[in-house]
Amino acid sequence: MTDQRTIDRLLAHLRTDVAELRRLERAGAAPEDVAARERLILRLQEHLARAVRDLLRGQRTSPA
Repeated sequence: MTDQRTIDRLLAHLRTDVAELRRLERAGAAPEDVAARERLILRLQEHLARAVRDLLRGQRTSPA
């Protein structure tokens, strides 16, 4: 089950990878390196979306 720590870790990874992507772009890195970082960010965004969905589903089904 997804918990807040999982979401926090995914957000931290996303922030790090977005900062690295910006650095690569500023440095004029090879297009394949930029594309690889962009693909990684997209995968992390998908994981984050699933984690948030799972967390919210768990909250709705939890007894009050």
